[in-house]
Amino acid sequence: MLSHDITSQAMLIHHHEKTGRVTITTHAVKEIDKGKGFTLGAGRAFSTHDKQALVELLLNEEPALEFLPNNLLARGRGCLAWYRPAQLAQLPFPKEIITTPLPGLIFVAMDGKPLRCFAYAQTARPGPDTPLCYVPLGNVYQDGSFCTGNVELPTEILNEHIPVWERFVLESTNTHEGSIQPVQGCENFAAMLVFYRDLAHAGESTFPVERLVPVLHQGAAVTLQSILRKHH
Repeated sequence: MLSHDITSQAMLIHHHEKTGRVTITTHAVKEIDKGKGFTLGAGRAFSTHDKQALVELLLNEEPALEFLPNNLLARGRGCLAWYRPAQLAQLPFPKEIITTPLPGLIFVAMDGKPLRCFAYAQTARPGPDTPLCYVPLGNVYQDGSFCTGNVELPTEILNEHIPVWERFVLESTNTHEGSIQPVQGCENFAAMLVFYRDLAHAGESTFPVERLVPVLHQGAAVTLQSILRKHH
């Protein structure tokens, strides 16, 4: 493939045997002796732009123009995180729908992992260091994922799937407690149902964030950043 009619780039992969660190440098392939041979030019670090260009070249497609939603918190290859501010919601329970306030929610979708959702207590837009709490809903597991039953959720990590993922979390019927107790003071699913009925009957417009249960790892608060870093 090498000739004076073709512009070529070479990538060298460097692996440090002690630290395990892998770095990539890219080099221009230069012709010598009028095409009798070729040599590598000076190298430079392989940049994020280089990586994106390589992926697009391998996929043989131009990147689509995409406008980012205001609620998007983070996006990487195979990863999306976005939030829903605290507001009223209509929560389905067996035989009834309860209009009740919910805290702010953070959704995380990743390649090869189930959709996860967490709550947060602050009123400001969440950021990397925002401490996460369990979403105060039924059917939720300790890692923030849900019992999906026979629901098929999108597997491609695309912005356009955000409404589908949100509807699943907010419109699925809360039928049972998952592997955690997601509301402080509610020892079982029946108590959580009473808690939401009481909020609705009192006409509350904000969720009592002191009832949220923090997500902890070895006694330390789990943040949005720590969740996303596990993906990369």
